[in-house]
Amino acid sequence: MGLRLQPEAVSALARLDPELRAAAEAIGMSVATQLGRLKPGTTAAPQGAVLTSVAMAPEGEPDLVSLAAIAAAHHAYVRGRGDAEAVSTGALALARLLVWGQRAAMLGPAPRITWIGPEPRRPEGTDGVALTAECVIEIPGGTRRRARAVALLAHPDEPAA
Repeated sequence: MGLRLQPEAVSALARLDPELRAAAEAIGMSVATQLGRLKPGTTAAPQGAVLTSVAMAPEGEPDLVSLAAIAAAHHAYVRGRGDAEAVSTGALALARLLVWGQRAAMLGPAPRITWIGPEPRRPEGTDGVALTAECVIEIPGGTRRRARAVALLAHPDEPAA
């Protein structure tokens, strides 16, 4: 069965303009390639697992275009790992950050990510603007799985290495 979205999200995504949905899914495919390099872990999706949140500080929950991109990135990533029915909370949190970066690049110079990964692996003494994403998956019976990821952005006035 794999990971599902909440029914409200499924309904909202069904109403999304088909061209916007296609663009979002293209962003998701690009992000899936980046996830493939980062290699977050996957597990078997528990029966009835639902994505309840994929928030990013300071923005909060994604808009519909970003949600469609995140869902597409996750699906492509787990399918690429050989199990389309798997789930990766880490990949979802990372995808939230990477989709934000892809969309920001459409508006101007791309934000330069100097480090991205699981929050517990953030290197000591790192500098830059930090964005944090948290993914929450709810499993029937009230169990929740969480993953947090951090992206460190270079300061805009900092020259590229």
